[in-house]
Amino acid sequence: MEKAKNDWIEGKRQDIEEKLQNNSSKKAYELVKDLTSLKKGHTTTIQSKDGNELTEDQDIVNRWTKYCSQLFNRGATRKPEVLNVAPVNNI
Repeated sequence: MEKAKNDWIEGKRQDIEEKLQNNSSKKAYELVKDLTSLKKGHTTTIQSKDGNELTEDQDIVNRWTKYCSQLFNRGATRKPEVLNVAPVNNI
């Protein structure tokens, strides 16, 4: 594994050197930036309603579906007295 990584880095180094020799500094800069930039990991996990971590794609889709369904289909709390108040026009 270490040899493969070193070979890959050596190939990138040669590409950068070639770009610099051909006066393609923009391309060389892009290669250096790609080689040295930090990659942030992306995790796709959420918690189930009971707090367990879900990692499988289908489980995550099902949880979001259930969550949104509960969020948008819950009963609205109403104050009946609000409906009986006439609007006030302050013109």
